[in-house]
Amino acid sequence: MPYVTRADLTARYTEALLRELTDRTSPYADAIVDAVLDQAIASADGVIDGYLSGRYSLPLAVVPSLLTDIAARLVLAALHIVTVPEKIMRDQQDAMRCLRDIASGTVTLDVGGAPVPAAAPVGIVVTASPALYGRDNLKGW
Repeated sequence: MPYVTRADLTARYTEALLRELTDRTSPYADAIVDAVLDQAIASADGVIDGYLSGRYSLPLAVVPSLLTDIAARLVLAALHIVTVPEKIMRDQQDAMRCLRDIASGTVTLDVGGAPVPAAAPVGIVVTASPALYGRDNLKGW
């Protein structure tokens, strides 16, 4: 299940903008090119899944509006192939920062399921015999 849909993107950014960003090859179709838009959506989904996989069971049962917002920002930035306006770049950076916060546990999502339990810390366990020489053993020497 994608985190953002074409309808979400059209409502948020207008059809005219999406048409301008996706209709890249001549002869121009004067319409939103689904293949280009779907590729950008899949890319955003992959990035989000990468950050969520360590903390939540995927696929999510419910897509929170926060993830829809993050996905929309990532898609819009991905559709700008030549230059990215400064505001869109800041929005993308904010989205990535939010994903890092979700991955670290600073931000939690209400996704209708249990989060993946944290793995036990990995370390080295050493068992040693009691010391032969010490303060108590060497009294009188």
